[in-house]
Amino acid sequence: MKTHLIEKFELFLYTLIGGVATIVDWSVFAICINWFGIHYEAALVLAYSAASIAHFSANKSLTFKCESKDYVAQLSIYILVLAISLGLSMTIMAILVKYFVINKVLLRIATTIIMLVPNYLLHKHITFSKRIFTQPQTP
Repeated sequence: MKTHLIEKFELFLYTLIGGVATIVDWSVFAICINWFGIHYEAALVLAYSAASIAHFSANKSLTFKCESKDYVAQLSIYILVLAISLGLSMTIMAILVKYFVINKVLLRIATTIIMLVPNYLLHKHITFSKRIFTQPQTP
């Protein structure tokens, strides 16, 4: 029961932090597309990168409470997971753009919603895994 509550709280925090990162993501995406006329794929990469900066730190310390000091290894795994997630997002976005002739910002929102649970699971079980990144020993 306790584990179930912890997981629900983690998902809530992940969603909250992700919400802030998503606002950054969508805003940068919309600005790139609408103000600068950047192609949607390049805009997606720029927006995704901008949102990821705060996402790592907040989820490391708040959501998953990962106290590992091995930042280089953890950041490397985060970047790998992020690249996988970005690839999946780009694939989903390309499919949506091909089959739905609507505003690309709306399609980006749909892509984000589709990727919420897969991203949470990837970060929980890989990036911030307590099995991979053990907690420091207390004296």
